[in-house]
Amino acid sequence: MMFRQIWDYITNRHIAPNADPLERIEAQRINVFAFFIGIVLIIDGCRDLWFGLTANFYGLSSLGLFYLFLFFFTKVRYNVFVILFNLEVFLFMIFFFSSTTGFENGLSLYYFVIMLASLFVFNTKKTVWYNAIVYSTVFILFSISHYHDFRIFTIEGADSIMFSKNQRLITFLQVFLGFIILGYFIVAKQFKIIELYRRTLRSEDIIAEMRIKLNSKDQADLEGLVKLAMNDDIAFIPRIKNVFPDLYDHLILINKDMTADEFKLWALLKLGFTTKDIAEYNHLAVRTIQTRKSRLRKSFGIATEVDLYKWIDSI
Repeated sequence: MMFRQIWDYITNRHIAPNADPLERIEAQRINVFAFFIGIVLIIDGCRDLWFGLTANFYGLSSLGLFYLFLFFFTKVRYNVFVILFNLEVFLFMIFFFSSTTGFENGLSLYYFVIMLASLFVFNTKKTVWYNAIVYSTVFILFSISHYHDFRIFTIEGADSIMFSKNQRLITFLQVFLGFIILGYFIVAKQFKIIELYRRTLRSEDIIAEMRIKLNSKDQADLEGLVKLAMNDDIAFIPRIKNVFPDLYDHLILINKDMTADEFKLWALLKLGFTTKDIAEYNHLAVRTIQTRKSRLRKSFGIATEVDLYKWIDSI
């Protein structure tokens, strides 16, 4: 439970509660990437300290703490130019450290994480061309390292066999974790797009059916009403009362003890939402909605053979 709360805090840091679903996923991805960059730098610094590379420890750890400070206290990570600059900085860091003890140190694997992260960040028409800059930098830097057999720079103590083996292992684990996290957001975004598309199609069906029932194409903002219902927005109840001003009064005359949840369920049925629709948009189990509909019958004295949708349409 605590882990979940921490994860939610990290992913939703500086994101407005009313943010668009797709914009939220984009921002969450950037949040996770920005946060873990700081963590990775600190971990790498501690690793180098363990093997006696004190200068590396101070440099990497200080940079990691700096990025964590930016993450918690600023929104600078959402600026595409800042992101591009930082990706380029990371590429040159990878170039430096991967060109010290040969290709076998495994640090070149970090290039792939940066390339994947670039695709995540720069995926709109306005920013997609920034990927060309990042990928060109990777190609040039890798080519230079390759030409010099990945032995351009020298770090005292980095030739230790034990250090190189642990460096490869930690690098692999970090890259592996990075791909898992970024892959998660790929899948999450894909699911969200599919969900929004399904909701759009379903809302069009519901609106078309309601217009037929109301026998008017100029009836109140049904599109906005359905959207509020699908988003389980608190503004749905006031809006449904405005669109169907007599609905609440008629229902309260039949059952003076009607609860707010019962009225909301009636309102959703009035719009033509199926049991599955109601369960999905209210984040409940289908069985729960079926139980509530059964209670609704008892509360309003409606026989089991009576169709609830026809009954509420007669109100």
